[in-house]
Amino acid sequence: MPTVLVAGAAVQDFIYRFDAAPARGTKGRAKDFASIGGGSGANAAVAVVRLGGKGQVLAPLGDDLIGEMIIQGLVKEGVDTSKVLRIPGRASPVCSAIVDGDGERTILTWHPPHVAPPEIDDADALVADVDAVLTDDRYPTIAIPLLEAAKRKGIPGVLDGDRAEGDAPQMLQAASHVVFGTPGLRGTSGISDPIKGLKAMHGVTDAFLAVTLGSGGVLWLDGDVVRRMQSFPVHAVDTLGAGDVFHGSFALALAEGKSEPEALRFASAVSAIKCSRFGGRAGVPNRDEVTGFLIGQPIDPSMGYGVVPAQ
Repeated sequence: MPTVLVAGAAVQDFIYRFDAAPARGTKGRAKDFASIGGGSGANAAVAVVRLGGKGQVLAPLGDDLIGEMIIQGLVKEGVDTSKVLRIPGRASPVCSAIVDGDGERTILTWHPPHVAPPEIDDADALVADVDAVLTDDRYPTIAIPLLEAAKRKGIPGVLDGDRAEGDAPQMLQAASHVVFGTPGLRGTSGISDPIKGLKAMHGVTDAFLAVTLGSGGVLWLDGDVVRRMQSFPVHAVDTLGAGDVFHGSFALALAEGKSEPEALRFASAVSAIKCSRFGGRAGVPNRDEVTGFLIGQPIDPSMGYGVVPAQ
């Protein structure tokens, strides 16, 4: 049972489901609602646990009621919260999400403004008891030291590159694996075409490089060739947290010794199942569900995992 340390955002989600989102300046009654913990780091850690791994979370939180709600939600899921940073006098972040009839989510977040970036004291000690590290790109002062410590230990250090503003080269170079979201790759590379964007990033870092494209599947760089793995067809009900879940399951698969294509296929299946269920991370499947889902899914034996060249 590998242990994955996930560092990044942990928030409290308030999720509203509409057939069609209300127009500006009007009122609307949601057809469904959920209040549940969320955030890229916290969601990924929950995915690790539900899939049979040990998940630890490192996230900066305030000492307020919202922070306590977030922690208790993680503890209930079986996530180790002993490395959470509780910052006295700081407010904890919240998120509201509107999910429409197609399952697409619109996210509104609030994080405490004008606060000093969180820092960690001993990155090597924090990774001493883990088999893989996953960080998002919200807190570089946390991500870079942990990814560098993972590299020194010789374990996977995965970066979730999702910020539309882009990521600094130092963060990309510290990781062993970078899996971008589409906005993150565009913002970091300055290139709208994802194939060209991945190739451009190859000149910045020697990390394994991939980008998720939602229903368009996932692309990754294999030497000089960009390969594509198609997404699994599902009826999308709620895409909130799908990328977070993808990254968590990808990191766990690497910690289990799977190859990158195997890990991408596993993560794609987990994310697809999650999208078919409402409620943010409440829709994360367990390992048996994923195993059953993958039975009978087509695999191209010539390429290994349903993979085709992207160009």
